[in-house]
Amino acid sequence: MHGKYTPPKYGESKFNCPNCDAFSHQQWSEIINKNPQMGEGIDLVSDLREVPNEVFFPGEEELIPNSINGFLVNNYLAISLCYHCEKTSIWIDGEMVYPLSTIAPAPNHDMPEDVKELYEEARKLGTLSPTASTAILRLALEKLLPQIGADKGNIDNMIGQLVRKGLPKEVEKALDNLRVIGNEAVHPGTIDIKDNTNVAFALFRLLNFVVDRMITQLKEIDEIYELLPEGKRERIEQRNSRVTSKQG
Repeated sequence: MHGKYTPPKYGESKFNCPNCDAFSHQQWSEIINKNPQMGEGIDLVSDLREVPNEVFFPGEEELIPNSINGFLVNNYLAISLCYHCEKTSIWIDGEMVYPLSTIAPAPNHDMPEDVKELYEEARKLGTLSPTASTAILRLALEKLLPQIGADKGNIDNMIGQLVRKGLPKEVEKALDNLRVIGNEAVHPGTIDIKDNTNVAFALFRLLNFVVDRMITQLKEIDEIYELLPEGKRERIEQRNSRVTSKQG
């Protein structure tokens, strides 16, 4: 089952690496203009420069010019080095520009291949166009639903079918969030998705949640069940057959 995903953020000491996806410590450095008044050149310095205490207002970092998360961003670029894979990410003006793979989590390893292909496409577009990535995730949802028990149709009807079959309430909410917000990307309405990476990021987590709940967890339960002695499993199946015959 998937653990918590922490997206990359400027200045954070730990997050899920955009290169290897591991939750790992990050070593920061930045390239700055050393002393422009004295005509000195650029310099690579370890660690990011924090906002000076005398102009720092806790909780109000956005009010301070050229700073994000309590760190100055008036550099040529910043570099975060992942301790796990030893690969770097490049940041300009406090935003990650390389790799472009995105701030979104990797797909659940049990995600069906046709759904995963769309998920990865949306993941690459996440920081460039939240609207486009959201629309692609809606299509991914449409492909996923028949693979977790629905008959092919429109998304709303497929969710309704699963609800009638006993779909857990939390999964129903996740699916409806994906459906409604995905529709807004295709047919703009009351939800502002344009340039809103937070909304798009939430949808990636929701799709992974649905796959985990409806595919991964059920598979893990089946694998554990198969560990039971064959005789025990046969008696369980006989019990279930008696119950079914009485209900009939």
